[in-house]
Amino acid sequence: MKLSSKILVMMLGAFVTCLFASNVILKKQYDSADKSDYYWNYNKISTTPFKYLKIDGGNVTNIVFEQQKNCSVRVLDYWGGYDKDSVKTHVSGDTLHLQFVKSPTDLYKKSWMETNVLVRIAAPQLLAIDGYNTNFELVKFDQKELQINLTGKSRIEVESNIHNFDKLSINQRDSSQVIFEMNPDLKQSPIINAKNVAVKIQGVSLLDIGHMNVDNLQLDVTESSAVILSGHNLKSLQN
Repeated sequence: MKLSSKILVMMLGAFVTCLFASNVILKKQYDSADKSDYYWNYNKISTTPFKYLKIDGGNVTNIVFEQQKNCSVRVLDYWGGYDKDSVKTHVSGDTLHLQFVKSPTDLYKKSWMETNVLVRIAAPQLLAIDGYNTNFELVKFDQKELQINLTGKSRIEVESNIHNFDKLSINQRDSSQVIFEMNPDLKQSPIINAKNVAVKIQGVSLLDIGHMNVDNLQLDVTESSAVILSGHNLKSLQN
């Protein structure tokens, strides 16, 4: 056998061996995972309790919050080649600080991150969110009070599991969007009722409370900003 053929065979053998070893390691990780955990394919990077959340960055991907019995921050196990160390967390007092310290430059990585939920956050309750350049979604939200402070190029969507809020405080600046709606999976009335909603919006920001009927609505909106209101609230403002 020629030397070149021997080298080719050796390279092929090494490749097959590496492929087999990788499959064995991945299977071992899969078998050891707790399948009763719905998000078993996410790695926990923090379990420290918190009630307030401050996010810096993350508008290059999707971040989801869900109310659960225990606090946790999880990152997707498979990052598509993206550096996991790009996400940093620490808890100060009752506040969880979540920071994205890097942004992707590769177009493939950027596209992959935009279409996946890379970070999942859980806690029994979340009283306030302070977000800068972030993309955040609260799913199955079951809480009657919430404070939102949103800046930079940001977006927050609240999917509520309840029809009634007591108090909402929303402060938006720069180019930010906040959307409230009922959880579409419930197949119930899309209308949300709120007792008190205080809104302050600046920049080219947008607030969508078009499916919310508010008893006491306080609006402070600059000329360049926009608010989508329900017919109920439009009639109230006209009176």
